[in-house]
Amino acid sequence: MALHGDATSPPNLALPDLSGHCLGQGATFTTAVTASNLTNTQSWQVNITFDPGAIATMRYTIGSAFTGQNTISGVKNSTNAGHFLLGVSLYNGAGPVTTANSITLVTITWKTLVYHATVTFHFVTLTENPLSGTKLLDPRVNLQSYTTTDGFLGCQLRPSP
Repeated sequence: MALHGDATSPPNLALPDLSGHCLGQGATFTTAVTASNLTNTQSWQVNITFDPGAIATMRYTIGSAFTGQNTISGVKNSTNAGHFLLGVSLYNGAGPVTTANSITLVTITWKTLVYHATVTFHFVTLTENPLSGTKLLDPRVNLQSYTTTDGFLGCQLRPSP
């Protein structure tokens, strides 16, 4: 009997490091939520927190691998509370998605509310919030493991985690 293990690392969900971006009040900018090493992913949910006194969400665009007629999504965005929650699911023969390359889940457009905003974008995990945490699901709705890389915006270099 031979056992075959999956040598690939778990998917990593990432937001960009925008260190050195000194933006004026009212400036708009985008962040792409990317995933690498997706395997058999049928649905996903991301929950991102941010400083609501520094930036506000303006709009979002779901990545092309998760759009089309057999896609359903739901969003709960609260700029006042400082969180962006989006879930996407493929159905009726669409998906699942498998790729070793980096793929965009969603691109979010933000607006700065203050001069030289400094913000950490944090992925809320299932450990932090079992109901509304970030998750990846396979076609049988099983949770998949993942890692995260939080994002940053600010004039200075990103602080060490």
